[in-house]
Amino acid sequence: MPVRHSPPRSLAQRIMLSFALLVTFVAGFYAFALYQSIEFTEQQLISGILRDEVARAVDTLERGETPRLPEDTRLYGAPPLEAPPPAMRGLPEGFGELSNNGDFFVHTGAWRGEPLVLTRDQLGFEDTERVFRRITLFSVLAVFFLGLLAGWILARNIMKPVKTLSDEVRKASAARTYEPLSVELTNDEVGELARICDGAMKRLHEALQREKAFTGDVSHELRTPLTVIETSAELLSMTPLSPAQAKQVERITRSAGDMRELMSLFLSFARLSNETTGPEPDSAAGILKAVADTWEPFAAEKGLALVLRREAECPGAYSPVMLGTVANNLVKNAVAYTESGVVTITETSEGFIVSDSGPGLAGDEAARIFEHGVRGSAAVADTSGAGLGLSIISRICHRSGWTVTAGKAREGGAAFTVTMTKAADARRADRL
Repeated sequence: MPVRHSPPRSLAQRIMLSFALLVTFVAGFYAFALYQSIEFTEQQLISGILRDEVARAVDTLERGETPRLPEDTRLYGAPPLEAPPPAMRGLPEGFGELSNNGDFFVHTGAWRGEPLVLTRDQLGFEDTERVFRRITLFSVLAVFFLGLLAGWILARNIMKPVKTLSDEVRKASAARTYEPLSVELTNDEVGELARICDGAMKRLHEALQREKAFTGDVSHELRTPLTVIETSAELLSMTPLSPAQAKQVERITRSAGDMRELMSLFLSFARLSNETTGPEPDSAAGILKAVADTWEPFAAEKGLALVLRREAECPGAYSPVMLGTVANNLVKNAVAYTESGVVTITETSEGFIVSDSGPGLAGDEAARIFEHGVRGSAAVADTSGAGLGLSIISRICHRSGWTVTAGKAREGGAAFTVTMTKAADARRADRL
């Protein structure tokens, strides 16, 4: 049976509830102390009054007179007094309480060697005590609700600057460029927190701008020397070469091609981070078909079958640049690492899967393959690379709100699953 977890309370709710509970605890403690005081007063005051009544009654009886008593008070003893009822015989001397056809305060003394029992009806006192208890209970409840109200006002006033700061930080974090927080920087803890957040966001934006500029500049600056290398290798390949020399030229050409692809990937990543606009969003099916059309000739050159399947429709519209970069690099890796068999692109209801019949991933490689610089153990010289492609794919997916996982394909090779849970995540990706 699934365990249901209650939603966490906000800080304002906790302040309000804590204040109300504190006030209620104080009121309850005060009410308890007051009740105990009344009980103590009952014991001391009533017993003293009855003791004095007994003393006066004895003095009056010694003078041969009949004691005058209040209506709710009775005196029992030796003649000429009325004999005490059976329930009042044998009572210890002193103050006590008795239930006998009603509740009574009792004080027992002695006169002429016989017990002298003075009783007073508790009805009036008990009625007053019940009224006091009701008033106390209602007072505690009233204090609780007043505490809630006061706590709400207090929490609102305390949390107002925090809420304002939270809104400002949220707005600033969504901005493409650094904008100083517009909140008033007060000389308190909230103001100090605002200054810290503002400084941290400024440093973060500056670091991101440096990273984007470096990535773009390096990729652009490498384009010219890379073109020279490719052109020189092409010219060398047209001259008579020995088999060993031809092999070296082929390696140069292949490495230059890998460098150009990696450079294109860096440029794409920098462009995704810098551009405010991009191509119109397209369906996952349309983007995956374009990727399949791009890589089908390369797969055919290796004798591979490149299959595009549609298991279910993936809803939503996605950035062709973002989704295309991810899909292109996954298919490129699958074609590069597969020597024979098939490479399959499968559209699902949540995204797509790229699987192959290649050597697959060994051991714990599936958990580490997306780390920076990690390459599969099945990589050979013909698939040389720096191990950055999957790392960048992982970063793109993370930035877009997607997930990418690696596993084993039914064909025996590797399978990479990209889950795009929300179309909104993909639509906002070009703005990041």
